[in-house]
Amino acid sequence: MIMRDIPLNEFATDILNETLWFLKDENYKAVHMNCARNYNAKDADYFTSWDYFQKIREMAGDHDGYPESVCAYSFGSNGLNFHKDAGMLADEMGERIFSFYEKIQTQLNLKKNALFTVYPPEHGFISWHNNANAAAYNFIFTYSETGEGYWQHFDPVKNEMVTIPDVKGWQCKAGYFGSYRDGMDKVVYHTAKNTGKGLRMTIAFILDRSEMSAGLQSWVIDDIRAD
Repeated sequence: MIMRDIPLNEFATDILNETLWFLKDENYKAVHMNCARNYNAKDADYFTSWDYFQKIREMAGDHDGYPESVCAYSFGSNGLNFHKDAGMLADEMGERIFSFYEKIQTQLNLKKNALFTVYPPEHGFISWHNNANAAAYNFIFTYSETGEGYWQHFDPVKNEMVTIPDVKGWQCKAGYFGSYRDGMDKVVYHTAKNTGKGLRMTIAFILDRSEMSAGLQSWVIDDIRAD
């Protein structure tokens, strides 16, 4: 399986629940939404569509791996773009991000954050892309207030589209995103969209390409999987 859907136990959700502060009282709005323009539901439909997927896939190695378009509030290390009136909320946000990273690094050894975003209701999305520029074993944790969004990827081995619906609350996906030098059967095109009226938050971590990271991923899955 390209991406495994991992049910989470209480140990994992207790760690992840620290990030729910960002959703409380619309704290996430202290940063600017990083849409390239004023996207709407029609734009979200296009950038997550089969036609757009085909366009990106036909680019093959000319696609740099990054998503062309994202409509979300970003809290990654390079994405903290605060509103000028954020005030003390900006300081608290920085402290809470640091506290969360410290806890998840200590307890699960997940050290490199690749994505930390809040997708707005109904049209938050990340466009089709493949992360071929950052090949690695990975973990993708998603929280949904309503369970109405989804993750989608194309399985290059089975040559089929796979949709993993959101659930209300936390869920996890784990797998490996390959590079072009791994061969196109290891390159995983994927997208995600928030289709509901609630918020959707995704926090992703990457390891590296080594056999040691493959073993670490298995160890972490054993530690966070619900029985």
